Amino acid sequence: MGRDNRFEEIPIDNGDVVVDREDAAPSEGVVVNLPPMETTEWKVHGRGTLASDNPTYPDDDRVVIAVYRETIEREYPNYSGGYPLRIDWLNRDDARFYAFPSQRLRKIGTVQPTEISLTEIDPSPYHARNFSKAENRTFIEEIRDRGHPDPVPLVRDCDDRFEVLNGHKRIWASHIAGLESIPCHCLYMDDEWAGRLWAEWHLDSYDAAERAVARRRLEANVGSKADEIITQATVAQAR
Repeated sequence: MGRDNRFEEIPIDNGDVVVDREDAAPSEGVVVNLPPMETTEWKVHGRGTLASDNPTYPDDDRVVIAVYRETIEREYPNYSGGYPLRIDWLNRDDARFYAFPSQRLRKIGTVQPTEISLTEIDPSPYHARNFSKAENRTFIEEIRDRGHPDPVPLVRDCDDRFEVLNGHKRIWASHIAGLESIPCHCLYMDDEWAGRLWAEWHLDSYDAAERAVARRRLEANVGSKADEIITQATVAQAR
């Protein structure tokens, strides 16, 4: 999930709204993936490398994958950036995308979080922690006064429902605070990827009993990959 350190200074991120500097009447696109590749490494079907297809830009420029706004709104209407849309998913959904050198694109905005009804958000199936209203009174009051949690939670689109990836406590507190809907960053991903992200972000804060419950739930959802996911999360947390 991390970026290649060759590209730490790239000014474009997933979820940014961009236009093509070379298009006289450009349509808006949304950045959905930043492969850790230079343009000399990306092949354009029938035309060689992205670098040779864009000779006026540096060969060491970063590859940026963008999808036009109308395609995003049709295929991934709740996408709000931050994390990528996987290229194999774009291909699976026949969602046409385009590769650009980063310097060919001009940022004009950023996709905003999606307002989601709290009744449409389900907890992660691996979540195994309860929260106390008495211990979180100030936290709940802050959310009530602000009108939304900060930072906004991260969820994934599961067709007619949404599932929490990160922010269970913020969503729970929003319920207690009496809110009806909240802004969320929304991603699209399969069960395995969701499990990997959840484990990396949460397992290190779980006690032994909570980890045991989470492990059983991972095994029920992703089968034999549960051990690999837990090991990978442990290594990531130790870095």
